[in-house]
Amino acid sequence: MNNHLKQQGFTLIELGIVLAIMAIMLTLAIVSLSGVQQQAYSSKSLEILLSDIKLQQTKAMNGASDDGNTYRYGIHFETNTYTLFQGDTYTPSDSRNFTVTLDGQLAFNNITFPDSQIVFEKGSGEIVGFTAGNNSFGLSDGTIIGLNALGVFTQLP
Repeated sequence: MNNHLKQQGFTLIELGIVLAIMAIMLTLAIVSLSGVQQQAYSSKSLEILLSDIKLQQTKAMNGASDDGNTYRYGIHFETNTYTLFQGDTYTPSDSRNFTVTLDGQLAFNNITFPDSQIVFEKGSGEIVGFTAGNNSFGLSDGTIIGLNALGVFTQLP
């Protein structure tokens, strides 16, 4: 009588194929999630930027300051940063400046505001020296933000 033991289990080749398929699926999931994460960072950076612009306008309207005087407030744009400032114009050495760095791969482009800055008038909150056509800036993700003379956003993503 010929006894053949029936072997059960997986061969090394089968296990290797399953592991390779799992590795490919894991890689695709990680790549997909990193894209979502980058989009979330960009979206959050944009929300913070818009909030900071409105904050500067509100400060100018309220005349808020530590020394009791009223000032204009503004925002100055660089490639990967923007600076919140107090006064008629941006002065890099002013210790009251607050600089924010954009998250991720986001950067400013096509800034049409004169001197790459927006300055809000004290009391009214209107944009000082507003010129139609010179009232927007872009972001590297394709978003274009525009403001009208009153400081109201006119173009949003």
